[in-house]
Amino acid sequence: MYMKLTSRLFYLQILAVTVALSFAARVYAEPPRQELVHAYVLLKHANHNYEGHRARALEHIEAAGKALDLKLEGDTDNHEHQLQSDQMMAEARHMLFHARESFERHDRDRAATHVDRAIEEIDRAIGKEPVRQRFTEPYRR
Repeated sequence: MYMKLTSRLFYLQILAVTVALSFAARVYAEPPRQELVHAYVLLKHANHNYEGHRARALEHIEAAGKALDLKLEGDTDNHEHQLQSDQMMAEARHMLFHARESFERHDRDRAATHVDRAIEEIDRAIGKEPVRQRFTEPYRR
């Protein structure tokens, strides 16, 4: 069991590094619409324990995507460890900020407000300590 867990963690670390490098390499080369889609995917894969801010950020990105006629994807049941999740949220925020600054005028007019609100929700989410599950009595064997 220990070996299985160690190997699983190793593969998750490799995956996280690969994803981080691929997004970092693309962040300056992609058009703003594609950055919006990637930010959506990152947020969709992040944990759900951000007091609703992650979900509200997703709603704002969906509204921006709808205004721009974009197809947003990213459904998954796999969620990251907290540190990786926080890093994904921060990377999504960076992508949204870069996309917001790079939109052409007609895209900016239609989607900027939604992107700004998504950035605000991400700031609220990662600016606080994530909600942790609280137990009423200590764990006993």
